Amino acid sequence: MANEHDKDEFVPVNQILNAKPRLGPIPGEQVVAWIGIIVVSYLICQGLLGLPWIATCLIAAWGMGTWWALTGDESWRFLSKFHGVPRWTLGNQPYTSLLEKRSAKRSHKPSRKRRKR
Repeated sequence: MANEHDKDEFVPVNQILNAKPRLGPIPGEQVVAWIGIIVVSYLICQGLLGLPWIATCLIAAWGMGTWWALTGDESWRFLSKFHGVPRWTLGNQPYTSLLEKRSAKRSHKPSRKRRKR
């Protein structure tokens, strides 16, 4: 009984156990995507279009901000607007199995007999 905790006894819990990885204010799962956005922005702005560095940095920041808004911690606030609404219909047709329908069609086919002329 000495190892068991009483109901009123304080049990310390490490707060870092359930935390997500972060680099300061930047969530850890965003780092790889942001590096990709920076590389693509550099290749397009500097390599393809020859834009100045300020334009390259602004486009990279815009891309990273958009990615963070779409996939960040509370992305459901934005992405939940795009879920399809289910289409509900009411039906009153009784259930019949496909095997019953096939056998009913085969047994009720009218036979064609040719008449002799």
